Parts: sequence; structure tokens; C-alpha cells
Amino acid sequence: MKNYIEPISLFKQTNFSNTIWWELKVNISGYQHETENHLVTEIFKNRIFRLIHPNFYQNTKKLSRVLVQLFEDGYICWIDLDKLIIEKYEITRNEIIENEGLLIKQKIPLILHWIEGQSELNNRYLWGGTLGPNFDCSGLIQTAFFIHRIYIPRDSLQLKSFCTHLFNFKDNQKPLQAGDILFFGNQEKCDHVGIYKGDGFYFHSSGNDFGRNGIGVDTIKETKDKISLHYQSKLISAGRVMRNYRWDRTIR
Repeated sequence: MKNYIEPISLFKQTNFSNTIWWELKVNISGYQHETENHLVTEIFKNRIFRLIHPNFYQNTKKLSRVLVQLFEDGYICWIDLDKLIIEKYEITRNEIIENEGLLIKQKIPLILHWIEGQSELNNRYLWGGTLGPNFDCSGLIQTAFFIHRIYIPRDSLQLKSFCTHLFNFKDNQKPLQAGDILFFGNQEKCDHVGIYKGDGFYFHSSGNDFGRNGIGVDTIKETKDKISLHYQSKLISAGRVMRNYRWDRTIR
């Protein structure tokens, strides 16, 4: 078995540089705060990150968490040092891929098939969930794309800004394609997402108060189903994933 060096020792060797990238060797949780246990994301083994806080000017004797930026989606969160296992990682330049939108479109059937498989597992809604079988709304969609090597932002609002805008539901609607992203919320903020599966139906992971407490299928067509009607009242817009996220942006 390979012997790993304690993470704090590795960070100290590099003076807590924020230009050096590290590869995770274990699944870990990401938190919103330095001390509180408010889960905002779960992070897969083999994902890449860099340090945001602390730096070598600061006292690190009582350090228990570090603030990091993830490579694949630019997301920023706190992670625990306890049981963290990492290796230094050399980043290669992101090359612009020709016909990226077409390549993503070709993977949509696989993405939807994977989500359908997850929906058949015993699952519940989990705020911050990305590892499965329990997901939050954006965690489900991000992971579905991620395991097919398509990198998109972590949160609903971030994803709305990232996708190519198709239309607002209050305006004239255009035909949707399988794999299009549906955004829900109010006039001030998008706070929920789903992914269109076709024929007026979409997958999403919804909560217990107004949803199905896990992964389910709802419709944008005329219906008497109370849950579908609730989300229809929250529909904002539709967008399409046409590109991969590039690491050289910061998202929180």
C-alpha cells in the first residue's frame, strides 16, 4: 500500500500556494463554513483542487479545515483535513474542443439513462448530495454529466448562467430537446433544476415539502398532479449545456 504524507505537511512544503493543484485520493464532504457542518457538496475521489485559504503568512497550528477551489467546476468550499489523502497534480492547459456542443449532445441519451437508473434505486433528497444514491437537484444533474466527462457548475443559479439560454417560460416557448435543463424559482433567484427527458417530462431530485423526497419524474404538460403543478408555477426558463466548464473562473 502506498504511504501518503500528511496533507498539512504537503501544504507547508509548498507554502500553502494557491497555484499548486492537488488530486483527492478519497471521497470527501464540502462545507459552507469553516466551523459549521452545513454540507454544500460531496466531492469524488480523483477530483482536483487548489488552496484558497490559508496561505503561508497565517498561523496554521489549529487548522482543521481548508478553503479550496475545485478544478472541474470552479466551486469553492471548506474541506476537513482529518483523513484527507492527496497527491500533487500537474495541470495541463485546457484545449478548446471543436464541435463541443455536438459531442455533448451525443452523450445525452447516456446521461438520461444513468439518471433513470439512479431513480430506480432507494434514494432520498439530500442537500449537498452528489455521490449518490441521495442527491440534491443540481447535484444529480452535475454528477450525471460529470461521470460522462462533461463538467458543469455545481449550483442551480451557477448552472443557469452557464447554460446557453433557450427561452423564458413566460414568453414564447420553443421546442425542447432531451437533455435541456429546466430552471425553477422566482423573479429574484433560480433555486431548483431539472433535466428534460422528452414528451413533456423531466427528471429532478426534489425535496420533501413540495416534492417527492428523491429522484422522480414530473411534467410540464397539463396535469392534475399537485407536485407537477407546484413546479410548473415555479418555471423560469430553459437552457442547454453546450460546453465544458473551464477551470480558470471562480464560482461560489
